[in-house]
Amino acid sequence: MRPDRRKFIKETICAALGGASVYSALGQMQLLQAATRATNYSFPAGDYKALVCVFMYGGNDGFNTVVPYTQSAYDALYAVGGVRPKLALARANLHPLNTTITSGDGIRYALHPSMPELANLFNGGQAAIVANVGTLVRPTTQAQYLTGTYALPPQLYSHADQAAYWQSSPPTNQPLTGWGGRIADLITSANNGATAPMLTGLNGQDAFMRGASVNGYIMNATQATELDFGYDPGGLGLQTPFAALHAGGQVNALERTFATSMNHSSSTAGVINAAVAAHDFSAYFPNASSSDLDRQLQTVAQLIYAAHQNNVAGYGGLQRQVFFVNTGGYDTHSNELAVHGQTGTPGILDLLSKSLASFYNALVSVGLQNKATAFTASDFGRSLTNNDNGTDHGWGGHHFVVGGAVQGGKFYGNGCGFASNLASPNFGLVMPSLTNPNTFDGAGHSLNLNDPGDGYGRLIPTTSVDQYGATLAKWFGLSDSDIDLVFPNMAANFSIRNLGFI
Repeated sequence: MRPDRRKFIKETICAALGGASVYSALGQMQLLQAATRATNYSFPAGDYKALVCVFMYGGNDGFNTVVPYTQSAYDALYAVGGVRPKLALARANLHPLNTTITSGDGIRYALHPSMPELANLFNGGQAAIVANVGTLVRPTTQAQYLTGTYALPPQLYSHADQAAYWQSSPPTNQPLTGWGGRIADLITSANNGATAPMLTGLNGQDAFMRGASVNGYIMNATQATELDFGYDPGGLGLQTPFAALHAGGQVNALERTFATSMNHSSSTAGVINAAVAAHDFSAYFPNASSSDLDRQLQTVAQLIYAAHQNNVAGYGGLQRQVFFVNTGGYDTHSNELAVHGQTGTPGILDLLSKSLASFYNALVSVGLQNKATAFTASDFGRSLTNNDNGTDHGWGGHHFVVGGAVQGGKFYGNGCGFASNLASPNFGLVMPSLTNPNTFDGAGHSLNLNDPGDGYGRLIPTTSVDQYGATLAKWFGLSDSDIDLVFPNMAANFSIRNLGFI
């Protein structure tokens, strides 16, 4: 693992000053105390679970990913005079979703032409769609948004800010930890002292990975890395003095901390690479040579498999794991149809569909499909209206949840507002209107946003990241009180705690 100097210095300073005092000063005392208390999560043998966050950087256009198939609704979206005629997908090439399961609005939906694999998983009950999800401090209507004084996530429509907010969902607008990290903080005792990482990122350090007490382990898409002095220009003999440097026993506290970190890095890298090599799933990931997402998800599948074996020294005792994988290219201001993929020409949605299906099928091959749940996330959705042949930054968007434990073949969410009468298996009307940027539901709530000042149809989310994440955390085994620590806005602002998709 390549050492991150700033991360090392930050963690060393926190240790020197006392982590509790640092986080208390930053408004995180409650979470840190909870993470360091004697939380006694214990699960029966074999009750292993993994959460796998698949983050699509750039802001995916969910409205050309999940599209109306009913002819009248399709025409309203794509026909000349409709909402987005320049982004029309050939209806004959769409992949229809189950006829018997609708979104509650009487409209049948389909997936993009490049996504037959995910359509098959949805129709087979192994994938669900959560509609119009986004960052929210509390339920928000158009009227409240337009006041300019209502509590909103900071810097809406900004890639960096909204990606960080999606991954952190903080109690204030100052994200310090990610909700993947906070989940790991609270449930780490379930791993019974296992030395292998509970929290692993496969493509760089991201906000989702930051915990108060659990440090995320960062590796590349296919293996753990460590410092290598195989190339030693001038015969300086760097390996020997470096080995002495991290041998331990230094007088200086910073040197000892560095030595400890490097020793841990080296030993952990060996364990991780042995775990990756424990099983070959390459047959299920034929695009691994060209797709970063395929490579990452193949490695995650191999690590999940290794956690169930007894032949990888140092990788046993794992009951819970959290993984973060990510890919880019979703900022489709122009040429969206080609970037997403067209018939005969693969694009990013083709890769997403194939990678998620490959991950599920790889786990099926070893009987572990019920043990892992993959879910998508992105900076934000896109504008409902098109700008020439692309879309602008939006807010709410649709997302997929995939796994054997998923209550699939259904749509989930709060598309007609935040009513409490969501008792049906489909949670009532969950899809927002895609036909009129000024459509209101029966309670007088605007279903989407068309600010007259900018002319874009940006949908206000009707399902919060907190609700989405809390549903996953509940399946993962967290208590309701701990879920409130992970998602502090939940108890105060959202009455629906569990969306029911898993």
